[in-house]
Amino acid sequence: MCTVYPKEGYFTVLVVVGIKEKAPVEEILPECTPELQSIYQQTPEGNSQRWLMIDLEDKDGLYDDVLRLIQFRQAS
Repeated sequence: MCTVYPKEGYFTVLVVVGIKEKAPVEEILPECTPELQSIYQQTPEGNSQRWLMIDLEDKDGLYDDVLRLIQFRQAS
C-alpha cells in the first residue's frame, strides 16, 4: 500500500505569465532572484504563456518575486 503525504515545509505556487504580462515581467526579471530568473528561462512557452511552478519555503526574495508576478496577473 502506498501512502501519499502532502509536501512538508513548503508549497508550490502556479503563476501563469500570459501574453499581457510577458513584457512587464521580462522588464523586471533582471531585478528578481536568480532562482526565479532560472525558473522563468527554463519554463517552455506554449500558446504565448509560461506556467511557472514555484516552490516556496520561506518569506524570502523568491516569495517577494512571486507576489510581484501575482500583481501583474491582477492588473491584467
